[in-house]
Amino acid sequence: MNENAPAVEAVWEEIERWYAAQGAAHLLLPPATDEQIASVDATLGVELPEQVKASLRRHNGSTDGGWPKGLLLSCDGILSETRVWRELLDDGSFDELKDFRSGGEALKPGWWNAGWVSLDADGAGNGSVLDLSPGPAGEVGQVIDMDHEVGPSGPIANDFAGYLREVAARLEEFSVTDGKHVQER
Repeated sequence: MNENAPAVEAVWEEIERWYAAQGAAHLLLPPATDEQIASVDATLGVELPEQVKASLRRHNGSTDGGWPKGLLLSCDGILSETRVWRELLDDGSFDELKDFRSGGEALKPGWWNAGWVSLDADGAGNGSVLDLSPGPAGEVGQVIDMDHEVGPSGPIANDFAGYLREVAARLEEFSVTDGKHVQER
C-alpha cells in the first residue's frame, strides 16, 4: 500500500460513520476489483493516483443521488463521464475555448484537457475532476471543479485525499431524504 492510501482510508472511515448514522450506508457501493481499476487506467491511457485506487477499492462510487455532489463515480462512471468530455474535446466543440484560462497557472488553458478524469457528477454537466496534466504551478493529482457553463476552476484540493476531506468536512450540512438522496439541509 502506498503511503498516500492511509489518508484516504482514514477519511473514508469518517465518511462511512456519517452514512451509517444516517441509515444510508447502502448508498455507498461495494469495492471495485483490481481488474475494474486497471481497465480505467488502460481505457483512458492514464495512471490513476494510488489515493484514487485506494478509494475505489473501498467503494466503487455511490448510488445516483447518494453523494453530496450528486454521484461519486464508479469505475464505469469515470469511464463514461470522462469519455463524454473527451469526445467533445476531440470533435472540436471546445476549439473556440482553447485559450480559456481560469485557476491561474495551476491549470492549463482550455475548457477541457485530455489529462482530466471525472470523479463525481451532479447530472447537469458539472463535477469534480482529477487533473493529471496540470499547468506549471499545479500538481499532478490536484482536483479541480468543472462547471459546464463557466468552465474549469481550482484547484479545489491538492490531491484526492484532500477532496474527500472537503466532502467529509461538509457532511453535517447534508441529510438523507427518502433513504436515497443526500441533500443539503
